[in-house]
Amino acid sequence: MKRENKQRIARRWALVATSGTLALSGLFASAGTAQAATAWNATGTQADVVGAWAHGDYWIDTRSYTSYATVTITDSKADHASARVYFHWRWTWGGTSGDYGPLTASGYQTEKTETYHMDRDSLDTWQPFEVKECRVDNGREVDCGDWDVPKPYN
Repeated sequence: MKRENKQRIARRWALVATSGTLALSGLFASAGTAQAATAWNATGTQADVVGAWAHGDYWIDTRSYTSYATVTITDSKADHASARVYFHWRWTWGGTSGDYGPLTASGYQTEKTETYHMDRDSLDTWQPFEVKECRVDNGREVDCGDWDVPKPYN
């Protein structure tokens, strides 16, 4: 085999190896660490109370397999009462975590937000958390919904 042919073959193999390496590095670089966040809200569930709007986002970090829930409470009624939300995780084996919160927003259209996280292996696959909305007047809860899984997880 001539020297020119050997050099051409060597260059082709080098090009193939380089292309393969670049393709793999592009694949790994494009792999995300979190699934797309899903918006949720408690409107129309048993947790729903007029004057309080609990909503947020839920996602899983696929690298650490940790679930995250952003919880926002909005005071949605100009009635001089405050809005409150409670949150807890639902376990795979049944039952729930301790309650997180209360998270309270005072004043029409004001919001408070908190983000909670938990190891995904511990949580119910389809209904990972529950919330409960309340209206608060002069520091007292005057109207509360029941614990319920928000939409779209219910």
